Amino acid sequence: MGKRTHTLDRGTLPRRPASWSRLFTVDVDTGVLRVQADGTDEGCVTFVLHEEDHTLGNSLRYMVMKSLDVDFCGYSITHPSESKINFRIQTRGGVPAVEPLRRGLNELSDVCQHVLNTFQRSVSEFRSQQDDVMD
Repeated sequence: MGKRTHTLDRGTLPRRPASWSRLFTVDVDTGVLRVQADGTDEGCVTFVLHEEDHTLGNSLRYMVMKSLDVDFCGYSITHPSESKINFRIQTRGGVPAVEPLRRGLNELSDVCQHVLNTFQRSVSEFRSQQDDVMD
């Protein structure tokens, strides 16, 4: 059976994929993630995240490890000249590894959005204060 192609977007990962030999492709220019999932056991899967590095790897590892369903989560950079990481998740209790991955991505997105909103609000307040001082 050949690889199937899907777009990975916030909250759209399938709950229980029929085959773990899938490639979640995404156009790098649009900034959407491209992930390849390999493994026969749904609870122990290595995801290959293309065009990513330690920035996403370590942050996502932290978010995924917060889940009580996760026994192990780690990542490695395949080679310094390649921009992809192997991201491994092992779960307990029959939970598919894709679930903590999806939750982790969503939670990380929420945290990043909060940081961005807080930063933009602070910059706006600072500029308002500077305008008041100039008047």
